[in-house]
Amino acid sequence: MKGFSVVRIDRIIRLAATVCLVGIVAVSLPLQSAQAKMKLRLSLSEGFIPKFEQKRRMNGLFRPRIKTLHKELLALNRSGRTMACSTQIIKEAKWLMNYTNRAEDLSRRLDDLEKSLSVADQSFARGQNSKDGSWGACFEEWFYRLHTSVDPLKELAVRGEKPKLPLKFLEPINTPEKLTAMFQGLLISDVARDGINHRKELNLIFTSLGQLLLLPDLAGLFPQEFPRDALATALIRFIDDVWQNKKSGYWGAWYKIDGEIRKTDDLSITFHIISYRQDEAKHRRQLADTTFAIRRLRYPYGWQDRGTQNNHHAYDVVRLLRLTWPDMMLEQRARGSAEIMIMEVRSLGHSLRRDGSFIETPYDSVAEAYYFGISFLDEVGFLRPSKRFWTRLDLENVEPLPIYRRLA
Repeated sequence: MKGFSVVRIDRIIRLAATVCLVGIVAVSLPLQSAQAKMKLRLSLSEGFIPKFEQKRRMNGLFRPRIKTLHKELLALNRSGRTMACSTQIIKEAKWLMNYTNRAEDLSRRLDDLEKSLSVADQSFARGQNSKDGSWGACFEEWFYRLHTSVDPLKELAVRGEKPKLPLKFLEPINTPEKLTAMFQGLLISDVARDGINHRKELNLIFTSLGQLLLLPDLAGLFPQEFPRDALATALIRFIDDVWQNKKSGYWGAWYKIDGEIRKTDDLSITFHIISYRQDEAKHRRQLADTTFAIRRLRYPYGWQDRGTQNNHHAYDVVRLLRLTWPDMMLEQRARGSAEIMIMEVRSLGHSLRRDGSFIETPYDSVAEAYYFGISFLDEVGFLRPSKRFWTRLDLENVEPLPIYRRLA
């Protein structure tokens, strides 16, 4: 591997300041239409952000123990152990804590996690399950096993192979009627009544099916009788005609509160949908406006992550900016260039250690820290200049990227 490089932080900061100045001048131009659109974007930032008492209560009960077990898991990762089963359990435990009121199930899963940390060989958690053909043996929840099955299936598709076992885990959505009913059932959460926030399920199920049903390269994975085209049509109809917020261009979970349906604009869910719809997504100008309007809101309803650099969230933002770039006005592109430059500086300065490793604190595993770090740097064109859609600046004054030495 050759050609990976890093621009010195001081050099990028000076370039970012230049781009920011250009953006400020462009936004400040005395154009009536530009001012009107700026007001529209700011009004969209006042969207509904749900806060639930049960999440605060569950976090109060279980966060200290999860935090301790998470530290132990990351230490094992750093020693070279992947700990696939433990990683699956902690993901599910965090979901139980943040999205449900299932205290007994969470307590049991944390016991499972603690026991799993003493199991050195966890390769069994990466294989296909003989019961239903899914991957992710240490997940109990169906939507997590669905989501975990996507990458192994994509790897099979790249090799031109088919899964060894039938994909029985797809039976809950194997007709257009079942698929539509599942999404309709998850779209609206009544947390006060049911004790569950369906946002995570909604996001991961779409992320999984968006790839399995909409990516052409994966069609060969399925038997001839599997109704992939009909399922894809039903999925597109739901996300375009039912789910998308036409005013903001975004997608998100809906909530029933005091008898009223409140819709959210969710950065993560929108990132996944537009990633697989791309040019076919509707209301793209509104989507671009909203992406800038939520700049200061906390993730997943904005870009912020408690004041830290999170390459996962930055990756989402840059992907949305790239896919809506043709729909942006001139001053939006100027601002987008400045924002991306700043995110790149922050990533290099705050998420990378001197030895080239990524700081793993925001993630469930060290592998995730590398995945999102590399994905973000690639998305902004740092690793492949051909992807640098947001600037024509020739970034020079380079030195070896430390992570290259770790990956070589």
